[in-house]
Amino acid sequence: MNNKTVKNVGIILGCSIAAKVFSYFWEALIAAYLGASDQSDALYMVTSIFGILYPILDLGIWKVFLPIYKTKLVEKNESKAERIANVAVTLFFTLSAALVLFLLVCAKPLVSVIAPGFDAEKQSMTVQYLRISAPTYLLMAVASVVGAILQSREKFLGSQIREIGTHVSKIIFVLILFRFLGIYAAVIAMIVGSIFRLLVQLPFINWKWKFRPDFHFGDENVVPMLKGLPSVAVTAAIVNINGLVDKIIASGASSGSVACLNYGHKLVNVFSGMISTAISTAVYPTMIQYIAEKKTDKLNTLLTKVITALGYIIIPISFFCALYSKELVTVAFQRGAFDAAATELTAGVFMGYCIGMLFAGVGTVVTNVFYGFGDTKITMYISIIEIAINVGLDFLLIRFWGIMGLALATSASSIVCICIRFYFLRKYLKVNYRAILTENLKIIGLSFISCAIPFVAMRYLLQLNAYLTLIISGCVAVGLYFVLSYVCRINTIQLIKDLIVKRFGKKNLIEEENSEDNINLR
Repeated sequence: MNNKTVKNVGIILGCSIAAKVFSYFWEALIAAYLGASDQSDALYMVTSIFGILYPILDLGIWKVFLPIYKTKLVEKNESKAERIANVAVTLFFTLSAALVLFLLVCAKPLVSVIAPGFDAEKQSMTVQYLRISAPTYLLMAVASVVGAILQSREKFLGSQIREIGTHVSKIIFVLILFRFLGIYAAVIAMIVGSIFRLLVQLPFINWKWKFRPDFHFGDENVVPMLKGLPSVAVTAAIVNINGLVDKIIASGASSGSVACLNYGHKLVNVFSGMISTAISTAVYPTMIQYIAEKKTDKLNTLLTKVITALGYIIIPISFFCALYSKELVTVAFQRGAFDAAATELTAGVFMGYCIGMLFAGVGTVVTNVFYGFGDTKITMYISIIEIAINVGLDFLLIRFWGIMGLALATSASSIVCICIRFYFLRKYLKVNYRAILTENLKIIGLSFISCAIPFVAMRYLLQLNAYLTLIISGCVAVGLYFVLSYVCRINTIQLIKDLIVKRFGKKNLIEEENSEDNINLR
């Protein structure tokens, strides 16, 4: 990865960290106000519906529109790029409006299907929240199109700041109005967040693009996007159905189970989501460019380094989060209406999701390669397999571990399907799997040692409160990990050193993008 890519990763990582922090504040705020209650179950069932329907549009934008738009920019065809952008905004706004209408009309039967375990009162509550929040969709897809355009033009700050604007506006709205509106403040805040999601991006558009509604969906450059959209939409729906299936099954469990499942998943995203999202988002346009220029050797090297880098960062985080799941949930959520019982339930869910952290992150990166080559069908088939495995394991594992079993099922399905993705990836690339496996086995051993030593010391010797335990254990684990990585000559350490030298060294070692990749994995 060259300096340009590293800079983009840094920008996206910074924005992702900020967005995840604000996302956590949002979840913690709702947890403090609502705890693990019927109201929180209803609210998070509504957000689960959004988690299915919105990605259908969003993934279509990022995986179908962005490659076509980026290709036109590479070809220096600005007029075609502008035309495609206008058609895309028109198309996705129209689809969003149809989706809002669907939710308003079909809210009741939809809720009866996705929340069969809710009683009549709880279902009625969910229907009401869903109808109030339905207009959230109107501008969210447009904001994603604008974000994809900004990212294609290397304006990563503008493309990523939308998440920050969304969460900050929601938090402020709820803090001011919850005392007057109660839970309805949280529901309406979803609409407020979607508006600011678009507004914060607009100042970054500083080129000569003026939006004009364009309904020429038969344009030769738009037709490939429309053809690829259905399979991408199905893939997005299937991928996110996993989480919804978990909540459908959890709806028949004790009160607050759906909310605790959501809190555990959100907490995992705080730790792993910002890393995998930052890296995969930053390298995606570069992948598209390499594919357009038919530089598969550079794409192969880039993918190998990205997967190894993800392992180096996420594996120790997974170990630490699994070992300290109760302490992390205590610090993150246990206040206000969120009691010790909710902490125990959420900690189990959190631990179950930790196992699949790395595989979910790598899966996102590998899936981007398929999208870059225009192969949307294979991702759809793999997603179908993933949900089938998840559903089967859900019904099996919930018998033994309760709702923690639902999280374990999700992780297990991610592990199986990353292997399937690697198998089909051979069609396009010759990835150095031996180098990746060797490096990650070393990292697993170092991560276990680095996290286990402070864990045993804290659990059996010092026994401090949750806050001090996390601070001391985290510092010790990080220190041990870096020292052991250097002693054992982990290749990623050398990669990081060389990137720092190129970025800040005395000599001017900044390379052009086409002459990157002089650092090879052993």
